[in-house]
Amino acid sequence: MEGWLVLENGAVFRGEAVGAEGRRSGEVVFNTGMTGYQEMLTDPSYRGQILAMTYPLIGNYGATADDLEADAPQVEGLVVHRLTERPSSWRSDEGLATFLREHGVVALAGVDTRALTRLLREEGTLRGVLATGAADPEELKAEATAFRMPPTNRLVEEATVKEPVRLGDGSPRVVAVDLGAKRRISQLLLKRGAGVVVVPPFSGPEAILVHRPDGVLFSNGPGDPAELGPAVATARALVGRVPLFGICLGEQVLAQALGARTFKLKYGHRGGNHPVQDLVTGQVAVTTQNHGYAVEEGSWDDPDLVVTHRHLNDGTVEGIMHRRYPLFAVQYHPEGAPGPEDSHVLFDRFVQAMAG
Repeated sequence: MEGWLVLENGAVFRGEAVGAEGRRSGEVVFNTGMTGYQEMLTDPSYRGQILAMTYPLIGNYGATADDLEADAPQVEGLVVHRLTERPSSWRSDEGLATFLREHGVVALAGVDTRALTRLLREEGTLRGVLATGAADPEELKAEATAFRMPPTNRLVEEATVKEPVRLGDGSPRVVAVDLGAKRRISQLLLKRGAGVVVVPPFSGPEAILVHRPDGVLFSNGPGDPAELGPAVATARALVGRVPLFGICLGEQVLAQALGARTFKLKYGHRGGNHPVQDLVTGQVAVTTQNHGYAVEEGSWDDPDLVVTHRHLNDGTVEGIMHRRYPLFAVQYHPEGAPGPEDSHVLFDRFVQAMAG
C-alpha cells in the first residue's frame, strides 16, 4: 500500500506503508541515531510528533520487550528510508513492521529521508500529515497547515502515571515527578540502591513531601515547558527543601522555577552523539538528546544559578546548578536508552547529594 507524508509547506514525500493503516498529524522531527529506534518510538517525549530516522536502514535487529521505555509507542508516526524485512538478532521477539502494526503506529518506508532532514534543518520543524492509501496531497497539506499541537498538559497527562507508584523500598528515597519519564531513569536509581516513588506530573509539593523524599527528580517529557505552570510552581516550592535533579524537560521546569525563560530551537536536538562540555571539569561527554526547547541563557536574575554544561555544536545551555541550594539539572539524557553511558555518573552525584 502506498503512503504519504505531506508537510505544511507543500513538500510531498511518497513511500510504502509498512505499519498500521490510517492518518496521523504531528510535528515532524528527525533523529540522527544509528540504533535505538525502539527506545525512541516508546519515549514519551515524542508524543505529538512524527519521527523521521536519518540512518538509512532501520529494523535490522527487530523489536523486543526489553527495549521498551513505556508500555507502548508514543510517537504519532514513523518515517524511514528502508525497513528491514528480516531482522537478525538473538534478542529479537519480532520484526519492527509487526511491532508497528500491533501497536497501531502509522509508518512509511522508501522515503528520501536525507532530503526530508535537509528541509527540516533549513526551514525548521514543520507540521505534517502521515497517511496510507490513496490520498490528495493538497488535502493533506491543508490538514497539516490546520494542525495545532495539543496543549502540553494534555500530552504530559496522557503519558504519565495517574496515581503514585512505588518501585522498591531502598535508601535514599527518590520521588520522581513523572512528566513523561523513560523507564531507564528509575532503573538506574534502583540499581544504585535507591527506592523510587513515581508521582503524577502535576502533584503539589505536599503530595510529594508526604512520601518523605531524600530527593526529588523532575523527568523528561513532551511539549512546551512554558506551558507547565503547575509543575514549575511545585518545583519552586521545593527549592531548598530537598535535593533536586532535573532531566531534559525537568531541567527546563527547574530553570523556570528559578526565574529563567525557555525558547524553541529551530529543529531541536535529537540523536545519540551530541557533544556536551562540563564547564566545571572541562570534560566533554557524548550524549543522547531529545528536545525541541532550551533554557535561554542570561534570562534569570539569580546570581547563584549558573550554567554548568554547554552544547559544543550550537553553544546552548545543557546544564545548570545552584550555588546555595542542592539543585542541578541537565538538558540531555544521562540515562542514554538509547545511547552512550558517559553520563551515568550524574545519578551517582544525585545519590551523594541526598546522602548529605
